[in-house]
Amino acid sequence: MPRVVLAVVLIAAVLAVPVAGRPALVAAQEATPEQGLGGLGLPELAITLTAAGYEGIPESLEAGRYLVTLAVAEDVGEFGGGIEFAQPVGVTVEEYLAALAPPPGEEDAAAAEGTPALAPDATPAEGEEGMGGPPAFFYESRFAGGTSAGPGQSAQVVLDLTSGEWVASSGGDPDQAQEPITFEVTGEMPAELPEPESGATVTMGEYVIGVTEGELAAGSQVVEVENRGAQPHFIVWFEGPDGLTEDEVAAVLEADLTGTPAAVDFNPDEDLIPVFFTATQSPGTSIWVPVDLASGTYGLACFFPDIADGLPHANKGMYAVVEVGE
Repeated sequence: MPRVVLAVVLIAAVLAVPVAGRPALVAAQEATPEQGLGGLGLPELAITLTAAGYEGIPESLEAGRYLVTLAVAEDVGEFGGGIEFAQPVGVTVEEYLAALAPPPGEEDAAAAEGTPALAPDATPAEGEEGMGGPPAFFYESRFAGGTSAGPGQSAQVVLDLTSGEWVASSGGDPDQAQEPITFEVTGEMPAELPEPESGATVTMGEYVIGVTEGELAAGSQVVEVENRGAQPHFIVWFEGPDGLTEDEVAAVLEADLTGTPAAVDFNPDEDLIPVFFTATQSPGTSIWVPVDLASGTYGLACFFPDIADGLPHANKGMYAVVEVGE
């Protein structure tokens, strides 16, 4: 798994945002538990993802907390697909979309001559190795989260959309050909926002991640994911072998970074299985997602490129191992 995830992160660093919708990352969302989400009276945003694009996103919405339901059509492909909500800050939507798009080929170079330069400002300090981070405005823009599902499946997420111009997209996933959708959010956020009841809260920060309230349990449940850090974060959830330790996760991460075999007693490619993905969130944001977990040992890791040197946050210690009981 880590080689796959790291490959995704490397692609994400090029495209400037993390990738959603990988095949294994949608497995936990095959079911859509309704507990805590459907009965809150939240405004609903029902989106259908087809091979042709996103359907159901209006040109304008009122600011508020939304229950987003993503239905992925069978014709999307074997990997399914996802959606991520971002509000560009410091650049125009056009500049943001230009950075989101794959680099043009030589035949497109002339046409792209007028595209603003969006080179990363986050680079390694002198003498320090690193990958180079996304453009600085990606750390300033607002990421509200998102969700993903397999073909013929659906998924839900509760998230907040504040006033301004937003982009709904695949988050730069090269396996998704759908064009991003732009829409306007108007008005002020309501003073009181219904909060879904959750069985556990997972908190992200620099460079920590873990369950801070409640506990993860086997079966269907709602989980709150909050970002209390100063940088954007997302989570890859993966199931591991019994007895998996954080030291073993660290060894696998280091091996992937250096290209050397991991000194662990299991096969990382076969025994670390991605089961869920929560899309990028900006500091100060929370989302609520329904998950369906089997009992066992799980790892949580953030692979967003760091603002200082572009290294995935997991390589700075942002990972944890949690046990999910019966």
